[in-house]
Amino acid sequence: MFRRTALLIATLLAGAAHAATLPSDLMLPVPERAARGYVESWVFSIEIESDKLTGMDACRKILTERGFTPTLSKTASTAVPALHFKVSGRKEYAQASTEADDTLAAVRQAQCPGTLSWNVSVKQGRR
Repeated sequence: MFRRTALLIATLLAGAAHAATLPSDLMLPVPERAARGYVESWVFSIEIESDKLTGMDACRKILTERGFTPTLSKTASTAVPALHFKVSGRKEYAQASTEADDTLAAVRQAQCPGTLSWNVSVKQGRR
């Protein structure tokens, strides 16, 4: 627990200092859990939201090519009543992978319109 808290604080400090945190930096197993027989895998999720559909295909194609099975959705809410579009995809990794970093870099370089967000979440299992 302490290690995860320390990792979260380090990630927040790195973001505050404008340092680039990569997905593979967050895919770190906890040695104590591994010693008790727990297996961890990581789910890397990418989401791009925009009020324009034009230009989103490049990012959708990148996610498809890299096995993220992206979905395109149209959405509106009371908080954001204007119609906007979302492309999202996720992929599970059994161990830390620079492939996740490369996918994020490719999506950034494609410069799709809108807001890019991503996260890495742990998926725990037992051996």
